[in-house]
Amino acid sequence: MKINMRNILFGIIIIICIVAINWGIYWQFFRKTTFPSTPDSNIPVVNQEQLAKDFNNIFSNTLDYQGYDVNITGITKLKSSEDLIYTWVTRESSVENKYDLNLNIPRVNISSVSAQKFNETIKNTYVNKANDIILHSNSHTIYTVEYMSYINSNILSLVIKSTLKEGNNPQRVIIQTYNYNLSTNEEVTFSQMLEIKELEEPTVKASVIKAVQNANVEAR
Repeated sequence: MKINMRNILFGIIIIICIVAINWGIYWQFFRKTTFPSTPDSNIPVVNQEQLAKDFNNIFSNTLDYQGYDVNITGITKLKSSEDLIYTWVTRESSVENKYDLNLNIPRVNISSVSAQKFNETIKNTYVNKANDIILHSNSHTIYTVEYMSYINSNILSLVIKSTLKEGNNPQRVIIQTYNYNLSTNEEVTFSQMLEIKELEEPTVKASVIKAVQNANVEAR
């Protein structure tokens, strides 16, 4: 059987929405629509290609408050003139036969241990990779970084998408999420997100497995 990896990617995107790793993404896609379900599954029946297109279009490098009146009484900003999430590094540059870069790298504008851990990870992951490409790339490399952030129920969620194409190697798309509780000034773990949304881990795992199976079936 020949597997269409594009369909597998679509399935992964569905997984992101189903398990609500980032509730902002889930809320944007599903808050106004009720989807029918298959008889043996609670997984929404959606058009995967349209979902993938919509997913790619959400990355506008901004913070969406979604109409919430956010309480940031206990929050100290690193940079008072900027929002809670802002674009820290912006760069679009091209060197023929070497690289094409389109970077919008975010920063969590909160003075706390957890927020600084996020920022250090973001710097080490995206800024260092861009510098490595600029200084050491031996084959034409295309590298993009973009993000979207949301606030929902006083949870600040940041989603970063990076795309990397090095020479003749297959293109890689990586999605990373960071969640921060503005009320407690602490990171929100995956387990805590499940608890907040009243989801049970076995149910989530079953949904993930079913989503991958569905994507695999459609790829045949």
